[in-house]
Amino acid sequence: MKLFYMRGASSLADHIVLEWSGQAYEAVRMDRLGIRTPEYLALNPTGVVPLLVHGDFALTENVAILGYLSDLHPHLQLAGDGSARSRAEVMRWLGYLNSDVHKAFRPIFFPARYLPDGGLASQLAATARGHVREYLQRLDAQLEGREWLTGTRSVADAYLFVMLRWAIGTKVGLQGFDNLAAFVRRMHADEGVHAALVMEEGLSSATERARGAPDQLMRLNDRIRDNLATTLQAEVVGTVAYSEGDGAALEVRRGMVDIEISRQDTVFSWRDENYSAQTAIPFQNFARYVSDGAIRLAL
Repeated sequence: MKLFYMRGASSLADHIVLEWSGQAYEAVRMDRLGIRTPEYLALNPTGVVPLLVHGDFALTENVAILGYLSDLHPHLQLAGDGSARSRAEVMRWLGYLNSDVHKAFRPIFFPARYLPDGGLASQLAATARGHVREYLQRLDAQLEGREWLTGTRSVADAYLFVMLRWAIGTKVGLQGFDNLAAFVRRMHADEGVHAALVMEEGLSSATERARGAPDQLMRLNDRIRDNLATTLQAEVVGTVAYSEGDGAALEVRRGMVDIEISRQDTVFSWRDENYSAQTAIPFQNFARYVSDGAIRLAL
């Protein structure tokens, strides 16, 4: 079994479910050029990810792949408990995420496709963020009193996790949505989820994270001893908050980020195949996050 994916894409949902299944598989990382090659288009003429190849069977579309994987491993009950009603509940939320929430991000990722005028395109993206938050409100309400969308873990939860990572990464934010924020924390603590992220984004393993924060801070001080800015990579492994102007607190998306550090400010930059963003926080806040273990420096 082989999964073709792109970093930051919705194919992460399939990757997570493969980890949950325990199925032996190969993950093949693609990029914008790779999905346009004749070899790939021969397997998937639409030229997108995800693509799952199982023997001589090539399957596209997230909903189809997630359904196929759950059917291959019925004992995991990732599509419900086996009853028609339970399966319908999972498909209800999977369809909502795929058809409504996913599409709502497109004007944020690709505003120029809808409005070529730069100023209007930025307004469109801002409006789209409001629409995404409307969808998140319904999802937050669904999770009230639940750990999973339908009460038990399903393929819809893997897809929801991707949408919430997008919401954090695109500065839509989860402020005011306590149930969704708690869900993200639970998913990041899940071994299968972390294994997929390690493979897709080069995150450190749990043992690698154990390196001491004091040692990292000492190494950092050596780098900026003369008050010169330095650029390096870091991994956000916990909640790192920031604010823009008088706006509500937002969160830096967990995962690998580029940072430019001076003794005044620390600028975070994150990107994937669809989107890039950056923000700055005071150096003292950054040092506290490193000390608390929320940020692991690549030193």
